[in-house]
Amino acid sequence: MLTQLFLSLIDVLDSYGAKTWNLRAVAAASAVVLYATYRLGRSGGQQGGKSSSNAKVGGVCWEGLLHATVSGVGSAICVYLNHFAAVDISGESEPLRSIRCDGDDDASASLPLTSLHRILPAITLGYGLCDILEGFDLGRDFLLHATALVIVMGTCCEMGYSHTVTPMLLMEISSIWLNLSSATFISETTSVVFQLLFASSFFVIRIWIVPYLWLEWVWTLVREEREGYSICFHWSFKYFVVMFGFVFNGLNFYWMYKIIRKIKRKLSGKEKMAEADLKDR
Repeated sequence: MLTQLFLSLIDVLDSYGAKTWNLRAVAAASAVVLYATYRLGRSGGQQGGKSSSNAKVGGVCWEGLLHATVSGVGSAICVYLNHFAAVDISGESEPLRSIRCDGDDDASASLPLTSLHRILPAITLGYGLCDILEGFDLGRDFLLHATALVIVMGTCCEMGYSHTVTPMLLMEISSIWLNLSSATFISETTSVVFQLLFASSFFVIRIWIVPYLWLEWVWTLVREEREGYSICFHWSFKYFVVMFGFVFNGLNFYWMYKIIRKIKRKLSGKEKMAEADLKDR
């Protein structure tokens, strides 16, 4: 039932030509929409009790919430299809099918299981471009994070392997709760609930599920190469995947350490429970 629902939603995208959308155009359009959301979300807000043109309306990072919802939920759909419907859709499991080039007549490039797998990283690339523009206002650390995001997503999209990084976007689900927890129009109890959802989803998704999906992909590729199968990817791509996997998974473990310290301070009474900045955005 879920499979049919998800495929029906993807069919709607395909009816608008999503299978052949130019990923650069998708990234550019996403950047425009998200930057417009950023500017609108900073209009007439309050910061420190005073009006500020750079304050978040309602205390929410609206462009971050929009991106996290689209990419996080979209990635969850893709991960579900990879693990529970790939055989029915294509005749072979994932990530094995993509790594072996199955489904591609000339076996020269890896093909995504669906068009949603293909376009989600381009949307995140647009978010990274939007973040670079924001970074000039918000500081060097923010700018560096955005630049790293653009490098990873841009490389995958330009090489034609965007769908390989789509499962990693599952991490964005935890960002949904992080963005909502800082809202000024919710009660303190609701804020605490959102913080708990953020911390728990961060642990389950970023510390457990995403590293597993990354290792599964790397191990499948290594095994297929050893067994002599034709591999779809440029020889350098596997090293790129290993490198960015270590970097981003390492960062997630670092942030989990900081979140645990934050939770301890809250439980000890050193910080208010309702303070929503469990980690820097």
